[in-house]
Amino acid sequence: MESPESASEVVAAKALGKRFGRRWALAHVDLVVRPGEAVLLAGANGSGKTTLLRLIAGLGQPTTGSLRIFGRDPGEERLGCRRRLSLVSHENYLYPPLTALETLRLWARLAGLALGDEELVRLLAEVELADRRDHRVGGFSAGMRKRLTLLRTRLEEPGLILLDEPLSALDAAGRTLVERWIGGFVAAGRTVIMASHAVERMSRVAHRGVLLDRGQVAWSGPAGEIPGRLEGHR
Repeated sequence: MESPESASEVVAAKALGKRFGRRWALAHVDLVVRPGEAVLLAGANGSGKTTLLRLIAGLGQPTTGSLRIFGRDPGEERLGCRRRLSLVSHENYLYPPLTALETLRLWARLAGLALGDEELVRLLAEVELADRRDHRVGGFSAGMRKRLTLLRTRLEEPGLILLDEPLSALDAAGRTLVERWIGGFVAAGRTVIMASHAVERMSRVAHRGVLLDRGQVAWSGPAGEIPGRLEGHR
C-alpha cells in the first residue's frame, strides 16, 4: 500500500458529491491532481468551485464518494492533511487590531517558525506592504488584506496551495504581482489548485483546466483551451 509520503496523487476524488439540504453543490466529481501540477477550476457562480476547494481543504465532509489528499482520508486524518496544504479563500481570518507585522509574527508562531522581524518585513516587501508593517490591518483595503493573506502560503510552505479567486479585490498592480507569484509556485514545482473567473490570466500559469457546470465536471484539458470552453457555461 502506498504511503502518504510517496503518494503519486496529491488529490484524488472519485464520484465526489456534496449536498446542502436538497441541493447538490457537487455530484459525481472525479479529479486527480499530481505533484507539481497547476489546475484552474472554472465555471459560473454556483458551479461548485468553492465547495470543491473547501472539501479538499478539509472544511466539510463529502456527502458521497471518496477523497484522498496526499494519500490520506481528510475525514480521518484532518490535521495531517491540513498541515500539508494552505487555503486562501474569500474569508481572510485577519484580526483587525493587529498590525501587519504582528499578524505575521502570530502566523509564524502558529507554524512553529522562529523568524525575526527583519525576515518578516522582507516577506511584507514581497507583497509591497513593508511600509505598512505597523498599520492595523483593520484599516487595510480589501486588496491589501488579500496581499497579506497570501503570505500564509510563504510561511507555511505547503505542498498544496488552494486559491479561491486569488485576483479578486486587487488593483492592476496587485493582480500582476499575484499572477507572478503563482507562476513562481508553479515553476518551483508546487501543486496549485485555483478557482477563478479570470480565466484568461490564470490559464497562463496553469497546466490544466477543469470546467465545472452545476456541480459536475463538464470538461478537462489543457488550461489554454478553457477560455473558449467556458462559453456556453456562464
